[in-house]
Amino acid sequence: LQEKLSVYGIKTQTPQQVAPIQIRQATDLIAIYKQIGCNDKLGLTGRPPRLPRSLTTSRFFRIGGETIVFLPSFLDSQQFYLTLDYHFLVDQFKSRLAYIHKYWRDPGRPTLILMLTHTMLETGSSALLELMQELKDGVCNGVKVKLGRLNQFVLTSAIERIDVSTNFEFSHSSVKNAVPRCYYLPCDPEKSWQLAHTQEFQMECEANLELLLSYLYVSENIYEQVELLEILTRSRGLDFETGFGTFECPARVADLLDEVYTRAGELGFWDVVRRTAGLRQMADMHMSDIVTSLLVRGKQIAIGRSYSEDSLITVPLSHKEIVEKINHFCREDIRDRVLTQEILIYLSNLINTEPQLFEGLLTIKVGYFILLIVGELAWELNVTQDQAYEHLMQLSPFEVRTKLRYCLVEYAGVSELLRQQESLHVQQRESDINWNLQRQSLEGTEKIENPVGGWRRFRNTEGSTGRVPKDFYEQVWLLMKHCQGLVIGDKLERRNRLESKVILSEMTPGEKNFALKVEHLLNKIESPEYRQLNIEALMELAAIVAKNPKLQIAEYIVLDVIISHAVRLAWLEDKPKRTRHYDQDKTQAWQSFYDSSPQECAGYIVKAFRFLIMFGQKTGVG
Repeated sequence: LQEKLSVYGIKTQTPQQVAPIQIRQATDLIAIYKQIGCNDKLGLTGRPPRLPRSLTTSRFFRIGGETIVFLPSFLDSQQFYLTLDYHFLVDQFKSRLAYIHKYWRDPGRPTLILMLTHTMLETGSSALLELMQELKDGVCNGVKVKLGRLNQFVLTSAIERIDVSTNFEFSHSSVKNAVPRCYYLPCDPEKSWQLAHTQEFQMECEANLELLLSYLYVSENIYEQVELLEILTRSRGLDFETGFGTFECPARVADLLDEVYTRAGELGFWDVVRRTAGLRQMADMHMSDIVTSLLVRGKQIAIGRSYSEDSLITVPLSHKEIVEKINHFCREDIRDRVLTQEILIYLSNLINTEPQLFEGLLTIKVGYFILLIVGELAWELNVTQDQAYEHLMQLSPFEVRTKLRYCLVEYAGVSELLRQQESLHVQQRESDINWNLQRQSLEGTEKIENPVGGWRRFRNTEGSTGRVPKDFYEQVWLLMKHCQGLVIGDKLERRNRLESKVILSEMTPGEKNFALKVEHLLNKIESPEYRQLNIEALMELAAIVAKNPKLQIAEYIVLDVIISHAVRLAWLEDKPKRTRHYDQDKTQAWQSFYDSSPQECAGYIVKAFRFLIMFGQKTGVG
């Protein structure tokens, strides 16, 4: 690699050549700073585990008689994956360079180190070579710089001395010259393609451990490997020994995930990178600073798609508290946790550089921004929202940031586009549909006028038991004859989609396999009261199509969409003056809907279904 770079006139040093100066990751500084601030007698636990920022790492350190330099924390892809995208890395490097230039106040010059690898030059050669050429020429992003050897810079650079106890040892060794990695899983990029959602659904339902491991042993498809590893993570945990490796050093699920993460980053399979990062519970260590930078601009942040007040961030929180909130309120898709962090990072960057994009936005709804990007992609590619979500996951971080900025610039237009995509289209006129349904109470509710504890508690109990009404699955099968399919649960999770064409050709109304498929999707819904609400909605929609045998819906029926519109219509019918403030009222609106009787909710399910059909006929957008 050094020889290749010398062709371009770029002088470099290997870790071996800079010895005895040590090169270490920024994470090693965490333990040092914790020790400095720790005092058992005074009850001081030391500095919280926060990654040092650029001003700290841009200096030489003398620690325990050794001279040490630390790599910038934003370069550590094992902490978070954004810098695996080399266009994003270059952007980050330049912005950090400008930041250091603006705020450096210490005696001596700041020294910034960039660690290069074969993979970086192979996959991001054009962007990185352009950056290194700027550095060689002496000016980068308007900042004067100088390339040179570390042993030369130590004479003029800032130096910090830290005295540590004699028994202190780093938990990791210093950075060495790269050695070939040991891979356990075979991988062929030409055989690595995305699985169909039906394949993912079948694997998700597979409980035979030996069968899952046998698939893993022979698979060369990195998408299949990460699917199997996610199932093993959920069922057995990260420490489960997979049978790979040796008796002395067995390969755990966590080790194989790290392997897939590294390889996916090298190949540019961003979907797999995000999935493994989510499974390994990666989190950007600067998340507390990122969130605070949005709060000090007078914004509040809503995490995930929940309408609970608990999902709001209105005051600065610790890194741990933010990560816990993200893990709790994000979608069931593990990738949504790291994508949420990505969006927060991009929003923080954009509000600092282009604050005018956020005018009029009091609450930054991260989940809604993801929906906006998905909606724009769905329109651009002419696909369903769950398919667009999969495409979003395949985009590089730099491309996601570009899409987010576009949605901020075109906020009103993209929001309207998203609403149009939720509409339903039928051949007949809305006025020709028979909407006069005789209210059928759900089994067991007709004798209950007002249950003890209210209807929400009743739904929670019913949803927890897993019971469904008589002939429920037959009614769902009948409903599927009138649409492209059903999406039960998170609307962006493609495994939650049941395709009518496939289901109706392969299964009968009373078939057990069909009932198990529907039950599996209902059981994935974590909230028992929302699960029960889905059952009520399916029964009411089935009643509509039973009354209208010729009714055919051109799209998939997405229960998330219908129920959310039913909640909105119920709230605004009761409080018409709150139309402009509905976003602020969503928490109370959902609580009120859960507290309504099944008969009342069924009426608003019909109104929501009718509203979406009328909206579709009004816009004429297919």
